[in-house]
Amino acid sequence: MESRSRYTQGSKAEPWIALSLCAAVLLGGVVKPLVGNLPAYAYSFAPDWLPIAAAVLAGAGVMLLTRRPQMLLGRALSWSGLLLMVWGANGLPLELLRVVGLIPFPVDWPGLVTRIMALAAIVVLVHLSLKHPATVSTRAAAWYGYAAFVFALPYPVVRTVWLLGGMLGLTRPGAGGEGFAAWVFSIPWLMAAALSLLLISTGCWKPRRLLVVAGWTATAIVAMIGPAACWSLISPLLNGQTLAMDGMAIWVPCLFYGSWLLWALAGAAATRSYQLRSAALRMPSPA
Repeated sequence: MESRSRYTQGSKAEPWIALSLCAAVLLGGVVKPLVGNLPAYAYSFAPDWLPIAAAVLAGAGVMLLTRRPQMLLGRALSWSGLLLMVWGANGLPLELLRVVGLIPFPVDWPGLVTRIMALAAIVVLVHLSLKHPATVSTRAAAWYGYAAFVFALPYPVVRTVWLLGGMLGLTRPGAGGEGFAAWVFSIPWLMAAALSLLLISTGCWKPRRLLVVAGWTATAIVAMIGPAACWSLISPLLNGQTLAMDGMAIWVPCLFYGSWLLWALAGAAATRSYQLRSAALRMPSPA
């Protein structure tokens, strides 16, 4: 009885925690444009309006889901706010590296606090949004893993071509880096490709919990980079500037950054699908 009471209290507190975090992100979005002397990179991760839009949409979704959990509008607003919140948290890994001095640039402190609040809001919003999942067939949605596998390949494939001396997308030798040291960054994407394939089937021989944790961890890491990388290409065009890469065709970063963004979406879908399908197989059949 005591554990059930604590669980119920925790469930009732979650919407208020989510709303408080959304309010903190909203405040950060309002304050940041008013702060002067921010580092030059501080505006490169997301547009100024994004934290405000994410907080408003997510907050409205939480309030609607609290009253009517199955309401379609509430789910749409919640997931829309959640996706924008993920974008708002982009750049957090790089910002933390600046805090500890591994990247020698000044720290965007208002942005850092806002991104941390956005990441905390994401965790709570995901839990609230997935509280009442739809019934999933053990055969459904396995193709997400194949999609994630395809989206993980562009970076290591192109890097391998460059390592072997190819000039794919390059206008001068060495523009994509030289030697094996530049290719090493392909290893995480090869691991992501292997993970994508492992999430397709639900064989009993696989360590289920390890795969679920690996899938969500990889998705979170890529989701903290992909949207901001795409925005770094789009924002100059919106400001009337032309994109130019030193010794590299513009389609190369578009391919890389776009595949990162799409892998984050496909990786999340593949992980969630595997989590539900594997859990369904572990459930005892009715007598």
